[in-house]
Amino acid sequence: MSDKPSSPMKKRLNGFIWPVFLVVIGYLIYTMIKLSVTEASKWQELASSQQLKSTTITASRGNIYDANMQILAQSATVYTIYVDPVLVRQNIDDIAAAAEKDDTIQPIAMNDIAQTLAGLLEIDQSQIIAKCMKENRYQELKKNVDKDVADLIRAYALENKLSGIGTTESSKRFYPENSLAASVIGHLHYDGYGIYGLEAYYDDYLAGTDGKTLIATDNRGNEIPYEYKQSYDAQPGDSLVLNIDIPIQSALENALLKCVQNHNPTGRATGIVMNPNTGAIYAMASTYGYDLNNPAEITNPATAAQIAAMPEGDDKTAAKSTAWATQWKNKAISEIYFPGSVFKVIPASSALEEQTISINDTFGCGKVYDVSGQDFHCWSSYDHGFQNLYDAMMNSCNPAFIRIGQSLEKEKFCEYYAAYGFTETTGIDLPGEASSLYVRLNNMGPVELASSSFGQTNKVTAIEMITAYAAVVNGGYLVTPQVVDKIIDSNGNVVKDIEPVIKRQVISEDVSAQMREVLEYVVENAKSGNTYINGYRIGGKSGTSQKLDLPGGSQIYVGSYCAFAPADDPQVILLIVVDDPQGGEYYGSQVAAPYATEVLQTILPYLGIYPEYSEDELEQIAVTVKNTEGAELTNAKATLEALGLNVNVIGSGDTVVTQVPNTGSTKRGSTVILYTDKNAVAETTTVPSIAGLSLSEAQAKLKDAGLNLLPSGSAAYVEGAKAGYDQSVAAGTIVYKGSIISVTFHAPVSSQ
Repeated sequence: MSDKPSSPMKKRLNGFIWPVFLVVIGYLIYTMIKLSVTEASKWQELASSQQLKSTTITASRGNIYDANMQILAQSATVYTIYVDPVLVRQNIDDIAAAAEKDDTIQPIAMNDIAQTLAGLLEIDQSQIIAKCMKENRYQELKKNVDKDVADLIRAYALENKLSGIGTTESSKRFYPENSLAASVIGHLHYDGYGIYGLEAYYDDYLAGTDGKTLIATDNRGNEIPYEYKQSYDAQPGDSLVLNIDIPIQSALENALLKCVQNHNPTGRATGIVMNPNTGAIYAMASTYGYDLNNPAEITNPATAAQIAAMPEGDDKTAAKSTAWATQWKNKAISEIYFPGSVFKVIPASSALEEQTISINDTFGCGKVYDVSGQDFHCWSSYDHGFQNLYDAMMNSCNPAFIRIGQSLEKEKFCEYYAAYGFTETTGIDLPGEASSLYVRLNNMGPVELASSSFGQTNKVTAIEMITAYAAVVNGGYLVTPQVVDKIIDSNGNVVKDIEPVIKRQVISEDVSAQMREVLEYVVENAKSGNTYINGYRIGGKSGTSQKLDLPGGSQIYVGSYCAFAPADDPQVILLIVVDDPQGGEYYGSQVAAPYATEVLQTILPYLGIYPEYSEDELEQIAVTVKNTEGAELTNAKATLEALGLNVNVIGSGDTVVTQVPNTGSTKRGSTVILYTDKNAVAETTTVPSIAGLSLSEAQAKLKDAGLNLLPSGSAAYVEGAKAGYDQSVAAGTIVYKGSIISVTFHAPVSSQ
């Protein structure tokens, strides 16, 4: 019997082996396809992670410029210092092994490395040692290290063959103007992306695209020179050119700071300066703001002191979080308020457009107006009587505007309310814009219509109010407010040019012209509570509202003021809102109008809008004293007298030795003292208090003391005006005779 397999046996064996063989071959083919095709990227990445060292090159963030290309935000190159703990330890072992074979090589200890790095980085040595003992291959030692320090660390690592110590380049955001326009510009998260303001809204443009460097490494992680290196350059971010103008922004912030110092509003103050025709935002601020280079610093002195006095714990942490959220928030766009009488321009213009009233119709006051059993009081303690629209607006008479709202009826009132943009956000290019709260048509009854007509029912944002007000005076066009003018790349090429956007025309040019006349009339005929400035045509309206939706809200007020200039051709519009002022004064004419005036006095000449004086105004405007020290006496007298100044000469010389005052602004008719003797000593006097005195009384009191008065404020020449407590030199101070004492005058409240 043969021991060889028979043919049937072979067939059975082949029948078993071949299927198994084919399955194995098929599996191998499937695996090869899977590894080389379908999962190729996965295994390539894994191989690259073992064979290649990847270093991210952070893109340079784009700059932010003001309208004049002054830098508001920029990125500086800084470095992150890191260690590869495994590689550092291997470096130490390799150096120790080499030292055993070559006595010229000095071994290096972990403590030596940590001590050197700690000294250069100004951090604790123990932290470095702890990180060098970890198994994770990447440990950051310090971020935002300057180039000179990074260069020293790289030189140290190279000299000592410490390939486990490295640096990566990154960017640090820097704000040269510190707190200027802080709530508009915003700041970055710790990880480098924008979280507030323009930094957040335009983050995709500003951020750029990070680059990468790939370098071949050996099995210990050491770089292999010349083996493989590939770089992908970072693409720098685009830059923003704003409509914000630093001098205008500074003027607004300075005025708001003075406002909060004088009136201490618990809800802060905010302001906006805008081009009414294009929507370009020239300035926007909320006070107190914060330092963009140090956003964690609490800038409200009272809040900072209160938190500092708190014991450590959850309450203190919560208080800090609230303070940060408040100072980082842009009040102008993110908070809503009852606009009060500033809103009266809306029903007035709407009724004129619909011809439910005319400019010369009269409206009664009566001090109290009953609407469906609800009494509405005029703010005034006396009856304004019957008044046309000019006087009703100047008197800010609530009953008159209730009647104007009733003439529209609720359907038209709501139609124009929406047309003026109050039922939608403005679309300003900033994050966090709040939506208004308002009574809808189906919920509006006679009482709601009445209270809405004088701005005491619907809550709006400051940006909505100024945008709607702009439409009232710019010819009737509702524009989109815009902070950014254009976006440019790193070479200065325009990436995006942001053109003005006109949403719609709300009222006609004729009605808009009538409203400009009405609002100019308000300023011209009620100077003390408005933004009257000698030589300028200005229109404006104050507002005062109560926070009736809060407990005790009838005693919590918001004062505001909105002004535009020139009145016949508006080129700039300004709104200031003061939320819950303290100290007894709360009318918009008291707490907002004076600071709006201060801003306009500064920015109008800057914008190329110059005064044109009448003869009466020329007598009231201040003149700049010229210094004549060293000049011949006759010429000096002629120079000063030509300015409308009186001259008092003390001494018998022919040349001016000393002059008081020798510079500064003063009013015409002031006296300048000229000393002509070589050894002359200027006479001194004590400054008296003039607070509460009328203009003539203050002048007489200062004259008796040998001093000059410079009155300021729109009420300076209004009958009944009284000097404030802000005189430039405190009472009791000893000064030279002839010195100038300036003070702001306030008149009795004549409007809200």
